[in-house]
Amino acid sequence: MAPPTACTVGAGMIGATLLQHVPGCEDGEAPYSQELIGGGKVNRSFLVRTRRGRFVLRLNENATSDPGLDRARELALHTAAANAGIAPQVVYADPGHFCLITDYLDGRLWTPHYFTRMRDLRSLGQRLRVLQGVAPPSVPRFDPMSSARRYADMIIGSDSDEAGRIQFLLANGAEAMTRAGSSQRAPSIVHCDLHHGNVLTADRVYFIDWEYAQVADPLLDLACVMTYYPRATAHSALLLEASGLADAGATPAMLAELTNVFTLLTYLWYRARRVSRVVPATDLQVESAALRRLLSLAPDAQPRHTSAANLREISGVGKRNGDVAGD
Repeated sequence: MAPPTACTVGAGMIGATLLQHVPGCEDGEAPYSQELIGGGKVNRSFLVRTRRGRFVLRLNENATSDPGLDRARELALHTAAANAGIAPQVVYADPGHFCLITDYLDGRLWTPHYFTRMRDLRSLGQRLRVLQGVAPPSVPRFDPMSSARRYADMIIGSDSDEAGRIQFLLANGAEAMTRAGSSQRAPSIVHCDLHHGNVLTADRVYFIDWEYAQVADPLLDLACVMTYYPRATAHSALLLEASGLADAGATPAMLAELTNVFTLLTYLWYRARRVSRVVPATDLQVESAALRRLLSLAPDAQPRHTSAANLREISGVGKRNGDVAGD
């Protein structure tokens, strides 16, 4: 991981029961230091320094209520990727999926700008090619449209007025999924959340934070990149070639269709989160941006309740992703 930006905190932040699983603290020995280094929307992570080295201890929060999470699946896929040198090694995984400890990778996290540079995109594609070659564990194949429908049911169940818009988007997504040709490609491990905070360059490119990893069409990871960083679309052919997917028959047109599907998933994921919790303005901004992009694909066919007034209701400011936020 990149150097932590948070200040050092007291050793009492992590309980002794969990600390004993960190190498160097097995016998009750205190760590040299702990630092809160952030985390995603569903966890907190700490950098723990001991006489044995540096490790990341992640505390999983809200896992049971967050759409798309399956900690057992995450562990299986992260472990497989780590064994192939694509992810940090897993040191300890709590049987109850409350805690995950991994090696600390001393490297440089990417920024949105990396996704505009050909040399970095080529490196990304080459690492995805390696990931495709990893034999996936016994995990059911991910169907994006099944997940989209599950999120849609959550949304409509809480607000039936959204049914028309959601069904319109699902129909478009199903057509895009067919045109993408996903069923024709052999499944592989996919990370499914390749924003810049999850890509790190050390001695090579690594992927971290595997919460949303799946076994699916390998083109899905490139669709994720295009959704998060639209400016990377100019380099679609480069990514397809570097990842080996061009050799498997994937085309820029197929990638564009699957990007539409991934954008739909992104919108529905953020919208479904609002069903059960209050979300920050940054989430609303991403939700709004994804919805605008989806509606722009078929502007003459929008249901009445997709007006600008509706979009303004979910507008916000800021986002971790520079392209989506327009930074």
